[in-house]
Amino acid sequence: MASFRDRCIHSRQGGRLASTTTADIDSLVAGLKDRPRVVLHFHGGLIDDVLGFATAQRLAPVYQATGVDPVFFVWSSGLLETLHGNLPRILEESAFRTLLNRVTRYVTGTVFGQPGQRAAGLAATPSPAAVAAELARVRTGHEPYARMIVPPDVPPLGESEQLRIAAELSADTELAERTQEIVNAALDKDKPQTNEPAVAARDAIGGRSAAATLMSPDVVADLAARAGPGERALVSTALIVRKTVRVVAAVVGRFRQRTDHGLYPTVVEEILREFYLANAGAAIWDAMKRQTADTFTGPDDEVRAGRYFLDRFAELLATGTRPQVTVVGHSAGAVFIGNLLDDLARRRAAADDPLPADFRLRDVVLLAPACTVAQLAPVVRRQSELFDRFRMFTMTDPAERADHLVPFLYPRSLLYFISGVLERGPSGQPAVTPIAGMQHWYLDAAATGPDSDDLRAFLRADPERTVWSPGEGGPGLNAGARSHIAFDNDPEILASVAAMLAD
Repeated sequence: MASFRDRCIHSRQGGRLASTTTADIDSLVAGLKDRPRVVLHFHGGLIDDVLGFATAQRLAPVYQATGVDPVFFVWSSGLLETLHGNLPRILEESAFRTLLNRVTRYVTGTVFGQPGQRAAGLAATPSPAAVAAELARVRTGHEPYARMIVPPDVPPLGESEQLRIAAELSADTELAERTQEIVNAALDKDKPQTNEPAVAARDAIGGRSAAATLMSPDVVADLAARAGPGERALVSTALIVRKTVRVVAAVVGRFRQRTDHGLYPTVVEEILREFYLANAGAAIWDAMKRQTADTFTGPDDEVRAGRYFLDRFAELLATGTRPQVTVVGHSAGAVFIGNLLDDLARRRAAADDPLPADFRLRDVVLLAPACTVAQLAPVVRRQSELFDRFRMFTMTDPAERADHLVPFLYPRSLLYFISGVLERGPSGQPAVTPIAGMQHWYLDAAATGPDSDDLRAFLRADPERTVWSPGEGGPGLNAGARSHIAFDNDPEILASVAAMLAD
């Protein structure tokens, strides 16, 4: 029996081969000749190469026990390291805490204030002390403002209200102090200060923009550029004020559009998008998704892992070997599978490709998929030509809300964070985006449009296409995972996948 390492295709940036060689893939594909069942497994994008290989080692005997030959695609993004390293520090830093208090204060007065009170100005806005007391509840495991009920109609944040908020923030001494700290650190960063702890802290985090903050470097640079020589004590907070008002308006807008994730999480998400996006994992998330596409579509003069495997596998199929093929993708592995199916469709349509025109996958299995609704909808529209069965294992919304990405600080799951912070809209700008693995999207009547409508209709057409975890539905339909990272390690889910493979 082959070693689990012999069943791994290891890729790096751009989908290029890493430790795997073309000879390794040739041997791997040759070993699939006349085999009855093959599973292609794509692990999640949070983990690094070491954990990717560990996942392959753990799952290889699970697949082999069902008589299936596994092939593991091992790749790395570094997203988990970034999120676990940066997010707690961001959410604890003084500048973030001040912004959190001020944005929450004005959003609360706007969203939950009575119409008559709002017409009179900002009199209904709670005090910073009252907001601080409510925000402190997060330290005891309680989500701030979770008990408040959003009114059915949330009015827009008018221009006059934005001007009033800007005026109050311009006179806010605490906000001015936080801004001064950031600018001072930015202006001092190039000076020789060998013994100061702040410099050591800055160097320890890889030379980020300033010791006082993990705000995006472009934000810090803009702040520093507005501070004239010798005027650091008199730094204008105009940029911070303008951005903060924009965050308040964005949060109110999400409540109006029903794309909010609850008051406290939504405020956290919008502050991160406006001020901290570069250090909140957005660039890594974008690069990781590009890697899953580049492995199939990179320049022809370079060997790409996914393309080379499919080239050899298509040649094998052309000889008459026709194994039943299942693809399994966990989290961002679903993005990988979407790109794989795109390439299979292209190959089927190409006259000079050895892939048989009638080749189809047996099963597409997604575990807590982190792909967007817009990415998955085209996949299910092509079911009749590309695959026979579809099954998605993912959490119920109560379980998703209880799976806190950063305990005590961000009380939502990774998929909520991807939806609210990391994803981008059609224009390339950060935008709240429906994620296919979120039941929150699935149950949201306000989430409409061709992609949402088509995907929802596809899933509802066959109740076996969706398995909500935790839950029981019989062989192949049981799931017990209560956290995002548990989906490729949950005994009930693994037993369900094994039942599908044995069917």
